[in-house]
Amino acid sequence: MTMPPAAVEAVWKSYGTTEVLRGVSVVFSPGRLTALVGPNGAGKTTLLRIVAGLQHPTRGRVLAHDVLYFGGYDLLPVRGTIVRFRRALGLGDAGADRRALATLSRGQLQQVGLDASLDLAPETLLLDEPWSSLEPDARDRLNERLALFAASGRIVVCSSHELDEVARVADDVAFLRDGAVQSVRRESLGGNRFDRDGLLVRYKGIT
Repeated sequence: MTMPPAAVEAVWKSYGTTEVLRGVSVVFSPGRLTALVGPNGAGKTTLLRIVAGLQHPTRGRVLAHDVLYFGGYDLLPVRGTIVRFRRALGLGDAGADRRALATLSRGQLQQVGLDASLDLAPETLLLDEPWSSLEPDARDRLNERLALFAASGRIVVCSSHELDEVARVADDVAFLRDGAVQSVRRESLGGNRFDRDGLLVRYKGIT
């Protein structure tokens, strides 16, 4: 599968007199998993929602194709069963799991939403805090799926504060600072993956 990158070009976003994004430009490359990192209020969710077309920038433009945004378990319906939810998305029964969504824990709902997002196989997958509420084994399974999904040539972007998980799976890290993005590629650090302590140093530099 070959597809163009998703590009954010000189995007500004204001809420009233508050500027959240100030001329953000960043490229999300196919075949790579990008982690979007920054403190609370930095504009990570706003940026992802703009890429997904759920919000409009004050100015600037976004070039992206077949985008799916998942922002957490609280966006899932609480009625019906997992089977009905998946059928509504055109995904089949997923092992005929007929548990009622309303009976699931936060972590279980998060996992259902993430599984569905990956099964829908969009060209550009945006996940907002995907590791939230997941148990360690569920995180491992998610990381394996994300790596395979990116390796298939798709674009994956995950916003997160979970630097341990970011260090494990990210190919690129985009640090959102003062309304702008500073990107670092894994290869530029001379190692096979990011180092959590090194990411923490960079993270402290933007808070």
